[in-house]
Amino acid sequence: MSREVRNALLVFAGAVLVLIVVDGTVLHYVRPGMAPLVAAAGVVVIALALLDVVRDLQRRPETDDDHDHGSGRSAWLLLAPVLVVLLAAPPSLGSDAVDLAGTRTVAVGRAPEEPLPPGESPAVPLVDLVARAAASPDGGALAGRELTVTGFVVAARDGPGVDLARLVISCCAADASPVRLRLDDPRGLVGGPGAASDRWVSARVRLVPGTATRESGFVPTVTVLDAAEVREPTPAYEY
Repeated sequence: MSREVRNALLVFAGAVLVLIVVDGTVLHYVRPGMAPLVAAAGVVVIALALLDVVRDLQRRPETDDDHDHGSGRSAWLLLAPVLVVLLAAPPSLGSDAVDLAGTRTVAVGRAPEEPLPPGESPAVPLVDLVARAAASPDGGALAGRELTVTGFVVAARDGPGVDLARLVISCCAADASPVRLRLDDPRGLVGGPGAASDRWVSARVRLVPGTATRESGFVPTVTVLDAAEVREPTPAYEY
């Protein structure tokens, strides 16, 4: 591979990194706080390639052949991931990632210390609901409250019906862990057995106290009061 082709590939790769930050696709792979670092990496790659071009223009022509021989072969390896991201960007992780987790205990972090938002049915992150439910067997601040949560539909882990799930990431999609709610949904507002997975739903729910236990894998049960299908939020992950 000539130096010109290698540098063109590096510029192309750097430009794709910047592009996925601009169009938001980067949030399929990393948390929002990492996006500026991805963009910065793209800019650095472009700058290094352009710097090499400038050096080539300054180099005497008679020395080019010796310098080019056998250089830059590994740059071709950049094409595969760059083309995948550019032409067939993978979607955010969904029910398949939850299924792979199997019966593993869901990701439960420290319960938020701040009070629940005011209002009749405030929107809360699904991971916050799970953490609060696991911290208080009697439901604590959740007891009797109506809350609005958004997640995607997955097959119920135990028994018929469906659960509502989200994926939580610390850094990037590679470390994603699931959180889920078991739905007490007698009216089938979210969907009964066999309902299509990966549908995004916003649901108004009420916690069933005492259900987020170690025996249940810290998966609380909630009663579904109302539900509607929605578009996938951006970002799709919780943190």
